[in-house]
Amino acid sequence: MSEISVVIPAFRPRDFAALERSMVANADVDAEWIVVDDGSGGGYDYVFAALPDTVRLIRLAENRRQGAARNAGLAQARGDWIKFLDSDDELDAGHLAALLKVAETSNAIPFAPTQHVYAGGSTAVNESWRGLEATPEAQLARLLHAPFLHHCGAIFPRDLLERLSGYDEGLVTDEDGDLLIRVLMAGYTFIPVESVHYLYVHHNDGDRVSSDGGTAKLAARLRVCDRAEAAFADTGQMMPQAVRHGLALRLDKIALSYWHEDRASARAVLERARALCPGYRVPGRWPLRILRALGGPEAVLAATEVFRSLRGRPKGGMQG
Repeated sequence: MSEISVVIPAFRPRDFAALERSMVANADVDAEWIVVDDGSGGGYDYVFAALPDTVRLIRLAENRRQGAARNAGLAQARGDWIKFLDSDDELDAGHLAALLKVAETSNAIPFAPTQHVYAGGSTAVNESWRGLEATPEAQLARLLHAPFLHHCGAIFPRDLLERLSGYDEGLVTDEDGDLLIRVLMAGYTFIPVESVHYLYVHHNDGDRVSSDGGTAKLAARLRVCDRAEAAFADTGQMMPQAVRHGLALRLDKIALSYWHEDRASARAVLERARALCPGYRVPGRWPLRILRALGGPEAVLAATEVFRSLRGRPKGGMQG
């Protein structure tokens, strides 16, 4: 039995070149590679037929979205450790070996920091985990508003994922952030492994599940916030101030991401953030905070859009 299972959901993939590079770069580990076809349809048979013979293929009859596809792979995985990988992202050389080495000696869940790879060739590493305390409360407070890891950057104990029932298949987006929040609320912490990275690849067409909007996705993002808030109420615990502040910042970010799409709902989310943590400090560097104080969310959004355009970076979700 392989020590680690790598589960890759795929819906109408272009190809599996990134997966093959990841396999070659991690050939030193006895890993089980599982691709889950998330109902791509017969028109993509030729793409899946080109997978290496060593890859296990699970085909779903209909599209059930990424959370359900990952759960389907988890249900058939044989490894004690589980690594999730998006089909167009990559693992760098020695990635699996480095994380497994730390997993064997630490009670925390190891993760590789995310290296964003942009269409123009530039890269940026998410280092928001630096200076973070190794406690569930501190990591939850940070994760809520500034995701410091990508869920595919970590390796999870299989038994933990099974206890948490994997991903919430009812969420049309943010199911990854929801899982990380639930891991922290279960008392676990994450530990960075700086020698490797998770390569999050951006495309010119912006075709990432987390990048689009819609009322269903707004509802899903708010449901994740609801669950985090309810978890404290259900146990009779008072939400720590740092977590309360982090959740308010998450709501603020959600509100601004829907500002142009659904102004009324966005304003309601801002009001919820203010009620949860009155006087919370709006996110961003001081010039943006001043700009927002003077011109409101519209001014900040316009400035941010110009900045991202100049840097050649696409719009995106709350990915670590």
